[in-house]
Amino acid sequence: MYKDELIKVWFRPILFFTRLPAGAWTEGSVNFVGITAWILALAVTLVIFITQYVPIGNTLWEGVPAVKMILVVPVMALLAGMFFLVTITILGGVFMAGLLGLFYALGAILYWSSRLLGGQGEYPQMLKASNYSSAVMLIFILPVLMMILTKRGILDFTNFRIGFNMTCSFAVLYLYGLQAIINRKLTGLSRPWAFASALLAALAMAILALGINFVILPKIAPWIM
Repeated sequence: MYKDELIKVWFRPILFFTRLPAGAWTEGSVNFVGITAWILALAVTLVIFITQYVPIGNTLWEGVPAVKMILVVPVMALLAGMFFLVTITILGGVFMAGLLGLFYALGAILYWSSRLLGGQGEYPQMLKASNYSSAVMLIFILPVLMMILTKRGILDFTNFRIGFNMTCSFAVLYLYGLQAIINRKLTGLSRPWAFASALLAALAMAILALGINFVILPKIAPWIM
């Protein structure tokens, strides 16, 4: 179900939002955001595990006699599993709350901006459509994986930042297109007004991306270099 909806949002958005699944705004769409959040959490956890936990674990192997390795390996495997579960649980909760809040806000912005331009959309349906547009966030798996290349010295931080900014630009533009389609199909606005109404939500995403670029990236730089 998730895979089918994801493919439609990415590659057939006009058809998907024209035939938006019926039901309450929380039905289906919240689960969709949740699965997206947990996929992102899994990707980030794997990167943290590879770039942070594994190097720390390697230092614990040093000087351990081969005979004692038989006892140490199960303990290390158990600890690794515990750290992995704790990390993905924390990140999954944080990402799910963050994405639900973000796309609820974007849906509200989209609804009220369309109303100002004469749109006739229903608030619950706009929120539901906005939740499904969270599919675009999976593109951020790319910069997450680029962290491994940066940690290994294959990329420097400048190139990583360029890749992150390119990903953000694509995500904002694609999300802008999705929001214009949502306006067109759910509010009855003409194409020019649908794109005009989506500008405010796209601007909010662009500001968020700039904030991450200038505030958060410099702080995580020491962890991925």
